[in-house]
Amino acid sequence: MPPLVLYQMEIIDLAGLAPRTESHSNRTWTVAVPAGQSWVTIPREQFTTSDELLIWGTKAGQPLWPPVFVNLETQMKPEAPQLDPDVDFSEDDSLEATIQWSPPAWPPHKVLVCQFHYRRCQQMAWTLLEPELKSIPLDPVKIQDLEVATGYEVSGRCRMEKEESLWGEWSPILSFQTLPSAPKDVWISGNLCGSQNGQKSLLLWKAPGHSVQVSYRLWFQVQGQELILQEAPCCSSPIPAQAEWVAVSAINATSWEPLTNLSLVCLGSGSAPHGVVVSSIAGSTELLVTWQQGSEEPQEHVVDWAQDGEPLENLRWVRLPPGNLSALLPGNFEGGVPYRITVTAVSPGGLYPAPSVWRFREELAPLVGPALWRLQDGPPEIPTIAWGEIPRHQLRGHLTHYTLCAQSGTRPSVCMNVSGSVQKITLPNLPWGPCELWMMASTIAGQGPPGPSLHLHLPDNTLKLSILLWGLILMGCCMTLAISRRCLHLWYKVLPRWVWEKVPDPANSNSSQPHVEEVPQAQPPGDLPILEVEEMEPLPVTEPLQASSRLDSGYEKHFLPTPEELGLVGPPSPGPRFWPELTPGQERGAHLTAEDRLRETEPLA
Repeated sequence: MPPLVLYQMEIIDLAGLAPRTESHSNRTWTVAVPAGQSWVTIPREQFTTSDELLIWGTKAGQPLWPPVFVNLETQMKPEAPQLDPDVDFSEDDSLEATIQWSPPAWPPHKVLVCQFHYRRCQQMAWTLLEPELKSIPLDPVKIQDLEVATGYEVSGRCRMEKEESLWGEWSPILSFQTLPSAPKDVWISGNLCGSQNGQKSLLLWKAPGHSVQVSYRLWFQVQGQELILQEAPCCSSPIPAQAEWVAVSAINATSWEPLTNLSLVCLGSGSAPHGVVVSSIAGSTELLVTWQQGSEEPQEHVVDWAQDGEPLENLRWVRLPPGNLSALLPGNFEGGVPYRITVTAVSPGGLYPAPSVWRFREELAPLVGPALWRLQDGPPEIPTIAWGEIPRHQLRGHLTHYTLCAQSGTRPSVCMNVSGSVQKITLPNLPWGPCELWMMASTIAGQGPPGPSLHLHLPDNTLKLSILLWGLILMGCCMTLAISRRCLHLWYKVLPRWVWEKVPDPANSNSSQPHVEEVPQAQPPGDLPILEVEEMEPLPVTEPLQASSRLDSGYEKHFLPTPEELGLVGPPSPGPRFWPELTPGQERGAHLTAEDRLRETEPLA
């Protein structure tokens, strides 16, 4: 059996002096409650403002709670107040919003106490406004210390003045936005003061508010040009080339809001911070950055950082007052991930950036090894191997060295360490035949896996050396033969005549003519030899000559012509024969005619 809610109503006159006896006075009404429901609604049409009620519940004839007395004169939930959507803002130092509101239409002519609360956009918790407001007199709702360019929500509810705990329902939420404002924090992403490698620098700023779409107006002062006006959404804009100054403001900003400006001039490195050190903190995911101040005290220091490979828009930065030479970078820095960190001194005249440093919160072993390839500028049997750098996000630490391994055929592999500052190496001592090469990289955390293998086939150079050696020998022989034939005429010019004569001069023989004096021949003038020919009359022959007993050596018999061959004597006659003895000063051939001498010199031509 479902429970029943019973109530008894008594009508009281407006003065509340005595009960009025009506036909339904002290009558009991019953309202059925569905099974499983813990509440019930009694239509208001059955009551009047001054009714007093006793309400109790029963189930199967048994009471569920004692009767509850309700006075409809005071115990009621008013309707929700109405908020005016037109919000006014003050332009004082503390931003304040003023909201007009109207009390609920029911109950009329009653003094109500209303309560309001607000929250920033995307927040869950509400902030209660103090003090509570009364409907008589009616005061506006004021919210102080608001942020510019931020969205807010506000709502209210009311109660009877004497019922402190019986509040009505909250009103529908009213959303409003504060006025936009120029960004307070502007910075640069990209290597503005160094080599940009074709990549433009970006001007970044932090949105001063929340949940508000604001457009911005930018003025750039470029060298030798007028101001360049640009409009951009939140919160980045490319920087024109040779820009020296920039100012940023929000469109439709408050009249009292000043522009935010930044000098883009890169100044000398003498006043830049130096000695930048980045260290990790044990048990923390943050990084500590310390540095030394330059020669001049700046207006402030800015420390920015970005993860390797992230877009320029993801740069983060913090500002530090002058004299502060350390910064604890907030965030969850991961191990094995490279971060680029830059410290810049900012002055009214420009920027003094220090060289960027790459750091890891924790170094890990590399994920991959280098890829090898062979350079084609060396001999085939002595390969030159090169490799590329491992990307920072795969190296996961600072490189200490490489390890190069080689395996030829069935021989065991041989490895050697290579400096991390080189990217090629020549291998002159590899054996001929098939060869496999691979390389690994190492950090202080350990060695990584091997990279892709490079397969080579080195030729056998011993056969080529043998062929080359025999080729050189053959070439030498050919050149010797060629030179000996082509230079034959030079021998005639350089060597003495008696060396190249067909018939040697017996005067140059010491075997059988020791008493014959050698008469030196006159040296011809100049470089070329000159043969002088003198015609002489043959001596008259009075009697047959007899061969000299001294010309009996084998040398003369073999080389010298006989007198018969020379035509000096006739056929031999019986009887003794002899050669006339030569007088001192006579040379061989003096008795020859000029025609005979020319005949002997014909081979020289």
